[in-house]
Amino acid sequence: MNSFRPEIHLLLDCARTCLDAQGASRIKSLISEDIDWTYLSRIARGHRMMPLLYRTLNSTCSDAVPKEILQELREHFYANAGRNLFLTKELIKIVEFFEAHGIPSIPYKGPVLAASVYGNLAFREFGDLDILVRERDYPRAQRLLVDLGFRLTIEHEWENEFVDESGKVAVDLHQRIAPQDFPSQLTFDYLCKRLQPVVLPGGTASTLCSEHTLLMLSIQVTKDGNLQLSKICDIAELLRVDHHLNWAQVLKETHRLGGQRMLLYALRLARDLIGTALPQEIASETLFHPSLNGLVAHARRQLFHLDDSVYEPRPADCLRWVLQERLRDKLRAYHGFLHDVVVPCEPDRKLLPLPRELSFLYYFIRPVRLLGKRGLRRIERIVTRPTNHDCGNDETPVMPG
Repeated sequence: MNSFRPEIHLLLDCARTCLDAQGASRIKSLISEDIDWTYLSRIARGHRMMPLLYRTLNSTCSDAVPKEILQELREHFYANAGRNLFLTKELIKIVEFFEAHGIPSIPYKGPVLAASVYGNLAFREFGDLDILVRERDYPRAQRLLVDLGFRLTIEHEWENEFVDESGKVAVDLHQRIAPQDFPSQLTFDYLCKRLQPVVLPGGTASTLCSEHTLLMLSIQVTKDGNLQLSKICDIAELLRVDHHLNWAQVLKETHRLGGQRMLLYALRLARDLIGTALPQEIASETLFHPSLNGLVAHARRQLFHLDDSVYEPRPADCLRWVLQERLRDKLRAYHGFLHDVVVPCEPDRKLLPLPRELSFLYYFIRPVRLLGKRGLRRIERIVTRPTNHDCGNDETPVMPG
């Protein structure tokens, strides 16, 4: 943590909805330093932390923030609040439409997380609406979205993304929360047994209970290659507001589902970066997983690009491999990796069109193409990656929003 720039320390201190006197004092002390406000704004935007940054700075030391920076944060805050309110009302319409056609659904993340965990729609950024339905209802739910004016834009085996005619509303319709080769398969039938209501503007929805929300958020931290501070903040806020989490049940469920190491990794990030207090049984459990130390250190570098050397992000598949506990999960992931590397796809065929009788050559072309693509990306990073002393200028790369 000592290697962090003061702007990063300031962002981490603002990454919470409740601030004690010690935290407020630390923020005031940091602001008295030579803060690069342009850099702070850019990295906060990249990590989707602009709302919390504005709320904390505005309530703690607004006079010490440059007026143009505070105005930028204020405009972003209220624009985000208005968009979130609009998307929340759209979510209620879709959930009620599904219900009217006999399809139960579970909205999660997005509006329901902002309302139930942050206590205010304006405090969290989200760009789409995540809705889970039963696998048997999945095809019909997709047709209903089309009836509502949505069009399919992206297909995955566990979810499909739809966008409405205006392009303002994106819906991620799930038949599962994560890919099939991912541990901790949280299915609709498993999750619907312990739903809890959440009051939203325009209606009430049923969402995941706190324990299942924690498992879901842990999956989000490890599922994608691009780690954002906002995902860690989600976990920190959940633990802050819910003092009655059944930790014994959480550990039991994650052990059965094969996701306990994944959960501990996410909790370590919340503790080490945001200062979230963990119960003694959880803190003790992390001691039995020394591999988490290296993963957490790597996550810090990924979040804030601390190295002067070229940063090589750890692929999501590699992270999942390290965190997986059961042999069958590792074998399933390995099989999926081999399939992705070996089995030819459309880009391979476009690269070199071959007659049908020579199509077997694509099995040799594909690994060569992938190696060449990876090599070009690494060369691009070497050419474009600034050193650490340059990372306050306008060319600073930040995590995508």
